[in-house]
Amino acid sequence: MKPVIVHVVQHLKPGGIETLALEFQRAAKPFFDVHIISLEKHNVKCYWNNMDGFKEFIHVLDKKEGWQASIFTQLILFFKRINPMYVHTHHIGPLIYGGVAARLANIKHIIHTEHDAWHLAKIKPRLLQKIFITLVRPIYVADAQFVAKQVNRLIPSLHPIVITNGIDINKFIPSTTSKQTLLKQAKLPLKMRFIGCAARLESVKAHDVIIKALHNLPSGIALLLAGTGSLEAQLKTLVIELNLQNRVFFLGHVNDMTTFYPLLDVFCLSSHNEGLPLSPLEAQACGIPVVLTDVGGCKEAICSKTGIVVEANNPILLSKALLRSLNQKMKQSPRVFVEKQRSIDNMINQYVSLTQSDLRCKRC
Repeated sequence: MKPVIVHVVQHLKPGGIETLALEFQRAAKPFFDVHIISLEKHNVKCYWNNMDGFKEFIHVLDKKEGWQASIFTQLILFFKRINPMYVHTHHIGPLIYGGVAARLANIKHIIHTEHDAWHLAKIKPRLLQKIFITLVRPIYVADAQFVAKQVNRLIPSLHPIVITNGIDINKFIPSTTSKQTLLKQAKLPLKMRFIGCAARLESVKAHDVIIKALHNLPSGIALLLAGTGSLEAQLKTLVIELNLQNRVFFLGHVNDMTTFYPLLDVFCLSSHNEGLPLSPLEAQACGIPVVLTDVGGCKEAICSKTGIVVEANNPILLSKALLRSLNQKMKQSPRVFVEKQRSIDNMINQYVSLTQSDLRCKRC
């Protein structure tokens, strides 16, 4: 029998944490049975097309808004039945339910990863976090140096171990098919150069900034937006106002992101906040340079030789950075950076090593 690992997430709607858990599960399959527990119930199949081989390892609970004692009971029984080598929680809700349940089920190792720290700036979430970190006593991890520093500034008693996010470099690879062929298959204009963004259409991702930046760029440059969200109608209105209807393409939810990145000439996130985002790593693994705003752990997600970091919420500076990236002649593929520093295999090995006290002490 393979060792068992459990990830507990709030939900499985598309996002960085959810992608990370699912990719961890897939990449670790040869060596571990990785279960994912989603506290909230959603029709996850409408978001993810790669779950069929993992149905028995994905468990969707039905947590409603507010406290729900029955969730603790369900988790305790589950943990006792499968006896995982460790339980891994992501964000405050899973820490509370998954962490407490794991402790009550006498699971030896509990790991909690902090993927961002801006929520800790508010007093109530910060106090709640401190209380449950004290109760659960997990091995405390941050997914970026930036996040670790923010956590330590807001809660000085915490000193997170840093394990940066990784992606599957065997899944995300440069395309061997010509760009013209790919564009033709996607029914996109063949003479355009494409900026791409993959993110939820929500205010924190600041799609309005990248759309405004596009307005400052030559007409032969277009924008592909992968993702859905509450601001879709508002963003489409902005596109019309700026007369960019023929240059901005809303693709909706993209099931297979390996088909998205090869369409691009540059990838961009114009976010207001980030942890350590996965999508730029995926793009760079496909050989696509990136332009990111200087927020969160973005500097830790970028190849220093091919990528550009720019001030947030500044469409003019962003447009200049994008044009510079589009016109650069790369001497080295950004994939090299991801292979050496941000592979998911390396990330998995680092997390598993936390369950071995001698190796964990070396990381502290």
